[in-house]
Amino acid sequence: MANGKKRTVAVGVDLGGTTFSVGLVAPGGELIAEQSHDTPRSDDEPLALAAAASAVGGLMEQAAIKPDQLLGVGLGIPGPVDPAAGIIRRAPNLPELDGVNAVEAMAEEIDAPVHIANDAYCATLAELRWGAGRDVENLVMFTLGTGVGGGIALDNEVRRGPHGIMGEVGHIIVEPGGRRCGCGNHGCLEAMVGRDGMVDRAIRLMEQGRTSVLSERGGRRHEKLSPKMIADAAHEGDQVALEVMATSGHYLGVALCSCIVLADPDLIVLGGGIAAAGDVLFEPIRRTVRHRSLISGFDVDRIVPAELGNQAGMFGAAALVFDAIQ
Repeated sequence: MANGKKRTVAVGVDLGGTTFSVGLVAPGGELIAEQSHDTPRSDDEPLALAAAASAVGGLMEQAAIKPDQLLGVGLGIPGPVDPAAGIIRRAPNLPELDGVNAVEAMAEEIDAPVHIANDAYCATLAELRWGAGRDVENLVMFTLGTGVGGGIALDNEVRRGPHGIMGEVGHIIVEPGGRRCGCGNHGCLEAMVGRDGMVDRAIRLMEQGRTSVLSERGGRRHEKLSPKMIADAAHEGDQVALEVMATSGHYLGVALCSCIVLADPDLIVLGGGIAAAGDVLFEPIRRTVRHRSLISGFDVDRIVPAELGNQAGMFGAAALVFDAIQ
């Protein structure tokens, strides 16, 4: 890369409330260099954006990449954004960025185009370009963690829709009258299978007198209980944990049935920390889709785990740059 070629690489920034990652990526998806940093916080200053811009420069210096080799910077935001205007509409974990024009803030330090997108959009784009979906043009992705995000790719392009809500799969209603969601509705997929929904379900089962190893591992007030702990217990055969995973898989499968008839995907990709549970989650998902999506004939073996893991957001942010010049 140090041979004087012009505008050949992109930087992807995956901005999180606690840490952010920065990656220097070649057009074929090869990772040249990466760094992780703590995310600085402020009540009223967008320090995270200044830190990200500084980290971009530091990473390029580390990799001996000259400024005139940089095609641009992509920024993945954990919250809704206006990509055309470059504005962060809302960042629940970084409220000081609400309403901030991220493109303008970053462009003050970076002499290259800056592009932004929601982090789940970025993860979907990464899997489409360089991950599990690299051989298809149409896919649905769910990102399962504290919340539930996702994206829909049609004809090799991740779509946002005219109002920017296409792919907001976490707000598909799977249980009318169910748990209250952060959006204000009840029974959203995110409320039922996100971190809090899974933990709450396990606690309720134990409070009914069900015996589980989770009662000891989760702490006296269940403060240590997590989806990973539940998944681990399920792999050990714990009946409470297995029921939690089965119920979560059922709700995810119901949501996927809706996505299948709406988007007609070639592939469904599940990423995020909760998806790392493996078969104890994937099997009830596939079982539900097999039984409830009869009209589609969708092959449940096409429901697969994401390949890029925690790097998906970073890779997808870099892919924003390459997509913008096509």
